Amino acid sequence: MFNEYSQVELPLINQLQLMGWQHIEGDIDVPYLTDRQNFREVLLMERLHKAIGRINLDDNGQPWLDDSRINTAIGVLERLGTAKLMEANQIATDLLLQGTVTEGDPQWDGGRDQTVRFIDFDHPERNDFLIINQFRVDIPGGKNYIIPDIVLFVNGIPLVVIECKSPSSTEPMAEGINQLRRYSNQREEIADDEGVEKLFHYNQFLISTFFHVARVGTIGASYQHYLEWKDTSPVSMAEVAAELGVRAYGHTPLSSQQILVAGMLRPALLLDIVRNFTLFQQSGGKNLKIVARYQQFRAVQESIRRLQNGQTRCQHGESDQRGGIIWHTQGSGKSLTMVFLVRKLRTLPKLRRFKVVVVTDRVDLQKQLSNTASLTNETVLKATNTEELKTLLRQSSPDLIFATIQKYQQRDEDISDGRGVLQYAPTGNTTVRRAAEKSSSYNLNPKVLRLVTETEQFPILNDSEDILVLVDEAHRTQASQLHANLMAALRNCARIGFTGTPIVAGKRKRTYEIFGEFIDRYTIQQSEADGATVPILYEGRTAEAEVADGRSLDQLFEDMFRHRTPEELAAIRAKYATEGNVLEAPKLIAAKAEDMLRHYVETVLPNGFKAQVVASSRLAAVRYQQAFVAAHEKLVTQLESFDPSQPSSNPETDFLNRIYPQLEQIKGLEFASVISSGNNDDPAWKQWSDKSKVEDYINRFKKPLVHPDLNKQDSLAFIIVKSMLLTGFDAPIEQVLYLDRSMQGHELLQAIARVNRTYTRKSCGFVVDYYGVARHLKQALAVYSAEDIQGALISLKDELPKLSHRYQRVLAVFQGRGIPDITDVNSCIDLLRDIKIRAEFVVKLKQFLESLDIVMPRPEALPYIKDAKILGYINKAAANLYRDFQLNLYDAGNKVRQLIDEYIIASGIDPQVPPISIMDADFENAVNSRTSNRAKASEMEHAARYHISKKFQEDPSYYKKLSERLEEILEKFQDKWAELVEALRQFTEDLRQGRPADETGLDPNTQAPFLGILVEEINVGAYCNTPLDKLVAVTVEMVEHIRQEIRIVDFWRNAHAQNVLRGWIVSFLDDHDVISFSRQQAVSDRIVELAKHLHARLTT
Repeated sequence: MFNEYSQVELPLINQLQLMGWQHIEGDIDVPYLTDRQNFREVLLMERLHKAIGRINLDDNGQPWLDDSRINTAIGVLERLGTAKLMEANQIATDLLLQGTVTEGDPQWDGGRDQTVRFIDFDHPERNDFLIINQFRVDIPGGKNYIIPDIVLFVNGIPLVVIECKSPSSTEPMAEGINQLRRYSNQREEIADDEGVEKLFHYNQFLISTFFHVARVGTIGASYQHYLEWKDTSPVSMAEVAAELGVRAYGHTPLSSQQILVAGMLRPALLLDIVRNFTLFQQSGGKNLKIVARYQQFRAVQESIRRLQNGQTRCQHGESDQRGGIIWHTQGSGKSLTMVFLVRKLRTLPKLRRFKVVVVTDRVDLQKQLSNTASLTNETVLKATNTEELKTLLRQSSPDLIFATIQKYQQRDEDISDGRGVLQYAPTGNTTVRRAAEKSSSYNLNPKVLRLVTETEQFPILNDSEDILVLVDEAHRTQASQLHANLMAALRNCARIGFTGTPIVAGKRKRTYEIFGEFIDRYTIQQSEADGATVPILYEGRTAEAEVADGRSLDQLFEDMFRHRTPEELAAIRAKYATEGNVLEAPKLIAAKAEDMLRHYVETVLPNGFKAQVVASSRLAAVRYQQAFVAAHEKLVTQLESFDPSQPSSNPETDFLNRIYPQLEQIKGLEFASVISSGNNDDPAWKQWSDKSKVEDYINRFKKPLVHPDLNKQDSLAFIIVKSMLLTGFDAPIEQVLYLDRSMQGHELLQAIARVNRTYTRKSCGFVVDYYGVARHLKQALAVYSAEDIQGALISLKDELPKLSHRYQRVLAVFQGRGIPDITDVNSCIDLLRDIKIRAEFVVKLKQFLESLDIVMPRPEALPYIKDAKILGYINKAAANLYRDFQLNLYDAGNKVRQLIDEYIIASGIDPQVPPISIMDADFENAVNSRTSNRAKASEMEHAARYHISKKFQEDPSYYKKLSERLEEILEKFQDKWAELVEALRQFTEDLRQGRPADETGLDPNTQAPFLGILVEEINVGAYCNTPLDKLVAVTVEMVEHIRQEIRIVDFWRNAHAQNVLRGWIVSFLDDHDVISFSRQQAVSDRIVELAKHLHARLTT
């Protein structure tokens, strides 16, 4: 605790004070010391009342609200009208941003209704910023209380909750996040209410920190969605270091905590984040709260700075200098950055008049941005044709307009070739090129042919400088003709280009001429390092299933069919005249589908993820679906007839043995194709191209394979495409992409990014290559600089050195401390007695197991399997012995967890069975099974500690004394193992017996615990001379009254009844004059809490 306070909590408070925050020391006994009447309040009413009156001014700059109007506004904020936390938080956030309407003053503005604001976002200095540490809040129903380490209030409203953990804890970050989830009742695995949701009704974000690492998340966020904030912009790192008096040692002098505090919690920045960088969004049937990541915040701030200070085209003389390029790698929230930018734009007087035009060539992104932009209360206009677009662009109103890039080009005619889309290609003449099946969106009817001449341009539509054009995927929309049309129509606009892939090296100069220099860069490597995305590992499969890219057709045939005779090759050439026909060959597709399915069920399915297949054509996609169904039936038949008890005899038996435990899940797997439609399609294809069916497949695919709520799970495991869903498709459940067609440049980068989204237990994404793209990766990505694409694809073979390194690091935990061989299990377990060594061990073990899970089931993993099992056993045995439940492998992949669990069970420990209790009849045998006195003493010590912690709430005063007695025994017999064993035997026997009867005559199980509280209280107060017999009599009468009250049906769900009981206890204690007045309420709370824990005893 001291470590936590001195090393984490206190430095954080001090830094906040340097930035202008006030601080009040929390108190867990006296509510008025934290500006409250009782510990059930979460709003600081007096501060809130004063702030509302101060910040709401009339036209003369004077306060005008009276107490009645202020109290009415507070009532609206306090009573949110819903029991669900996320709904309440959204309502509260809307109130914080927009205020509430109240009756106006007849003497001002004609008595019209006025908006009452709770926070003055335009003038941060007018608000009240307060820190309270150790902020007690009572759990509804009298069920104890929570004490968050730090709560940050703005005008008395709790906006931020921070949990601080000691750097020496086993897993401080996980502990902090778990505690925040507990405080807010967000642990789905816990059925009972264990927190105070009301404290989080107004919460904007949560922080978990142990100084060296600090991460931020929102209510409901899981561990992987808590991320670091790595930038202090707009204040520089050097300025922050100087502010803190920190000297630079190495690259950066600042800790993760110091950077996050400086970058998010400076008063003006906090209000900016709340106002412009926080929103709610539907995903997977759930309402999620989203707060910007640091790169989004940084990019928007720099964009705003350029828009405010950059030169217009007229001022510069040649080109507009107010824009630039934002390159944020795919999966890092690029589209939300656009929304945050528009939202902030609308809050600034000089920029809110801008017309914003969003240019995209993807219908799906238009849909996505429309949904998210509606959260900013924008007027969203969509141009459905060229003339409508012209009309919208001519208007001077500050609208938000969406348009696909083709709408900026004049069209001569529409022609359909029955096969796909025909579009303009800029070659200098009126030219047509085929773009069959190039649709990369949800547009399911790409049947239009467009002819465009280079000489045709839009006329000048709007000369205003107050226009901002946001161009999505700027690398794809920068051709000279498109640029000419856009710039001719809006020649004085500011332009910001967004891209999720790097700019092609040879086209950078041209791109800079159109948009300007980079505004912000967030690379693939940075995103992976931050945990915003997961790394992508690629693997090439068998030669028979590969088609080498960039080779002649003869070479392609010879590679694929090199085992055939010349006569057979000639027959194949005659049958399949083109590469497309080869890739569409049913037998080849069937062989690849079978191989993909086998890879999937062994590598991906164990962790519950899904797969996407990229086929060479729509026909190939349909044939793949049929092939998967056949391969699936074959595999299920094999498994149903397989005897898992038979000895391993060959690789096929080994394979079936490994996947047999998943038989039931494998049986339910489903497969679907998603393709665009064409005029001459086979009618049978309609099931894969019909718009409503496609939307249904997409929604089903995004659901997990397994979920406690059956309505939220779906067995559609494979989705097969040609070009659809390769851009703008966000399905975090997808882990593997099977490639079976040629891809290069940005198309390849966008396709592989489908598997880089984060998800629980998802340590990486896989790209499995059946075409040969990975073998020619250098050529496929040659158009980019090496720096820009670093980390884009990592060979699975590159994971092997990391696996070896992580293996050596976990072994070094023991080898570096005199234990050369981990088969000396008892010595290893004994070493882990030290909590700091346990913390080091579990972190390094999880890293090793993460790499092992990635490599399994490849043969390269085999040398590590034995030691992984032993290390897993050591981890479980130490967790049981030391009752340290942070030593869990919950986050490890199912593949390694399964092999470790099997080994642990075979070694005599059931992972599902908790450590043996001292109350267990076999406890003595368990102790005697230990081979040394030191091991016996350790088993009894930690069993006793755990027993005391579990029983403490049933009799706090008694078990507090036992805890103190245990510490005395350990200190007295330190290093005297035989004597310690005997002393602990007697101590554990006393624990087994429970509180004994004594001279008071009170029942040890129902009455004595209440007497213990009274005795404990008077011994520290002015009533220490109160006769014992008087306390006994008071206890008997009080307990009898409590018995009668708590027999009321659903008493512990009836807050009013509990409050009545508390009031009675306060009056009773006061009447009998046994507890000082200042302590009566606190003692009453303790007694009611104890009664709840003893409910079963008291009511039987």
